Amino acid sequence: MPHREVLARIAQATLRAILYLRISDLTDTSTSIPRQEKAGCSKADDLGADVVKIFKDVDKSGYHTYVERPDWDAALSMLRERLADVLIVFKVDRATRQGIPQASEIIRVVYETGCRFISIADGIDSENEGWELQLTIAAHQAHRESKNMATRVADLRAAERDAGRWMGSRPYGFLVTPERRLELHEGEAEVVRSIARKLLNGESLRSVAAWINAEGYDSPRWASRKIRIAQLEAKCEPLKAQKLREKPLKGPNSWSWPVVRNMVLSPLMTGYLPHKGEIYRHSRTGEMVRVGPEIISLADYTRLRAMFGTRVPVHWTRDATPGSKSKNTGRAVTGLLSDFLYCGECGARMSYDAYWVRNGKPWPRYRCARRQMSGRCPGTLMKGDHADALVTEALVGHLTALEDDSDSPALLAIAERWADLQHPERRAQRRELEARIQNEEEFLDRLEEEKLNGLFQGKRGEERFRRRYDASNERLEQYEEELAVLPNAQTLDITFLRDSELFAEAWEGWPLSEKREILGLALNRAWLFKARTSGVKPSVDRFRFWWVGDPEPTDISVPLTLAEAD
Repeated sequence: MPHREVLARIAQATLRAILYLRISDLTDTSTSIPRQEKAGCSKADDLGADVVKIFKDVDKSGYHTYVERPDWDAALSMLRERLADVLIVFKVDRATRQGIPQASEIIRVVYETGCRFISIADGIDSENEGWELQLTIAAHQAHRESKNMATRVADLRAAERDAGRWMGSRPYGFLVTPERRLELHEGEAEVVRSIARKLLNGESLRSVAAWINAEGYDSPRWASRKIRIAQLEAKCEPLKAQKLREKPLKGPNSWSWPVVRNMVLSPLMTGYLPHKGEIYRHSRTGEMVRVGPEIISLADYTRLRAMFGTRVPVHWTRDATPGSKSKNTGRAVTGLLSDFLYCGECGARMSYDAYWVRNGKPWPRYRCARRQMSGRCPGTLMKGDHADALVTEALVGHLTALEDDSDSPALLAIAERWADLQHPERRAQRRELEARIQNEEEFLDRLEEEKLNGLFQGKRGEERFRRRYDASNERLEQYEEELAVLPNAQTLDITFLRDSELFAEAWEGWPLSEKREILGLALNRAWLFKARTSGVKPSVDRFRFWWVGDPEPTDISVPLTLAEAD
């Protein structure tokens, strides 16, 4: 059959068209989807094509790559399988706002399948010359439009934060006013206060979550949804209300310990505006921005943050006081000196091999991790029992040799670590208060500098300066008072650690985790050097110790950290 006759028969065949429609936010008054469908069907009639399928992505963003658009993917799959001949969209930005990468995907599909792509409003038709360039430019413009919109929204949100307006959905414990300010929801606020009291009295997050569920209180998301549905029905927006009802959500009694934790750790509970997990400060003045009344006092919030502020138990993240887990890897350890012992020849960590067998007998050992991995190190090795006994002997000798001086840096450092070991939440609370004090002092310095530069002029300027200065000073005094209440190292008694007989007797009865924690009170790091000759009995002379309270050694000719060694 001649080639021209084949083309004529193909032209006479009925084209199969598919329409793709998209809207980012569907409302009760929106007409975008019907208008897109009407224009698409009209274009298909002009082409003499039958519309075999209409794909719709409702409430789907075309800009964010993480948003799944199932109907868009299905439309492209239909083209790839040659089940359709024409893809019609109203405008390129309905197909994509992701720019050139997704435009390239459309071009590739057209090239591979021979199908046709039409954008009605942009006048793009893949049968026209140069359509690829038109599509690329239109996709880039759609991407830039969304990007510029995101920039404008970010700038608007920054201005709203400075003004103390709430921009998010309704938070638990509050109601949002038309002016975007927050006011108390008395029932929910009382639940939050009860949660805070129980946590401050020593109850765990899990037990508090179980108590709330048993009492039958609605979870934050469930309570917010109930109020939002009532608001939408009052505004005569049944479509949005129905969509919210159909959204999958756990039952009303679905409190969990992460929900409890995140709620009490939000600065919003103190009445201040949260931003990235911290209290937001005004972009120009540096003042803490208030957005509503407080549910929890700032003092109680500081205590709760100190108790539950870390995502892992404080015990695992304490410096130089590791227990049953490695502070470097988080894995369980079986060697007393793991995390403490380093190779004196190359600076790498010493690993503990508890399963080494020598002459048919167990022979646990410490060995250089770099040498173990065939690295460039002459290799340092010592039997585990010998190394543990020598370091323990050195520890006892060091503790008993310390001077009986209450101002001794070493004793103060050991006492402080002992306090952290006994009360890990106090350390976190101390650090939190010290950070807040430093923050307020920097704010006061900046405020005084701005006054000297003439920022506060006239009577009103002086009143504004005095108001901010007094408020910051009041917060600073409150933080300092809370810090002064915490026990310090001078008030702690650690004499039992310095009595060699009592210490040795207690040491034998302690499990490995407690031994490692006690060792971490006095020892920062130890280096093990290679013996000068083979066959020499292990001795403490092969070790070099860096005790707590002493300056870091600078005369060791190897890198002091593994990162430097690498």
